Amino acid sequence: MQWLDRSGLERCAAELDRAVERDPEVDPFCTRSDWILPFHDAFHAGCEVVAARQGGSFAVLGEESGVLRPLEAMWGFASPLVGAEAVELLAECLAQRAERREPLYLSGIPPQGLRARALIARLGASHTLSVAGLTVRFVAELDTLDRYLARRSAKQRANLRRALRRARAAGIEFEALAPEPESCAAAYARVLAVEARSWKAASGNGVDRGPMREFYARMFPRLAARGALRVLFARRDGEDVGYLSGGLAGAHFRGLQFSFDERLRPLGVGNALQLEMIARLCAEGARAYDLGGQSGYKARFGEREVATLALVARPR
Repeated sequence: MQWLDRSGLERCAAELDRAVERDPEVDPFCTRSDWILPFHDAFHAGCEVVAARQGGSFAVLGEESGVLRPLEAMWGFASPLVGAEAVELLAECLAQRAERREPLYLSGIPPQGLRARALIARLGASHTLSVAGLTVRFVAELDTLDRYLARRSAKQRANLRRALRRARAAGIEFEALAPEPESCAAAYARVLAVEARSWKAASGNGVDRGPMREFYARMFPRLAARGALRVLFARRDGEDVGYLSGGLAGAHFRGLQFSFDERLRPLGVGNALQLEMIARLCAEGARAYDLGGQSGYKARFGEREVATLALVARPR
């Protein structure tokens, strides 16, 4: 077993990401280094990284206030356990830190998967296990735009097409970018300028401030470095009035953020952006669009619910 601190985890980030690609029981995007390391650095930079690897398996945790938890535990998308031997590796890590008697928080675990059963079998004798929560996200299956629309209700199909026609009639044009490392800072500056005019910013919930701003500022270059960053802008009269950003992990697209100028809400810019992005993803060969956690519009755009558990393990 090899212990890894923050710098050690950075050095083996490519190996971690390859392990994520091979593991069917983890979120294929949010378990990657592109997500968990920027989140740790933006939200918990002062907390210790407690990670280990053994062959192609990883246990990636952080210590905060005496609790071991995933590097991203706010939404619970990321799994701290990757690879076939991850549960055994976790048990070894806990045994070496047993004198600390640290509670353990684990997220991103499929309820009916092999890993949940392995955790119960391996930790059940030494820890009290309980369910801390359930995270549900919505995923749209992609093939062609026509087939995607055929799976929507007649009302939603009509609303989406109407929103796109209304936006185009109002002079909205779309600009799709796959920024490279040297251009992603400029793309992110454009994102922030739109965000500042959105309802999110007006309510104090925008990604244009605080740790959320830094989270994406750190993530964008990592995605751009492997050609995985996608940003779609809605523009009118030479001005950005909306955006949708996301990243690819193979044929899996993860939506990150989208916002639009609140003044243009009657035009349905949000729906138009989503439909335009879906059309472009289908053309690019993407097969899934993960819209993220629960909300009304995500349920409408996605047809598949993916649920994962969060567990708490307390030493007996």
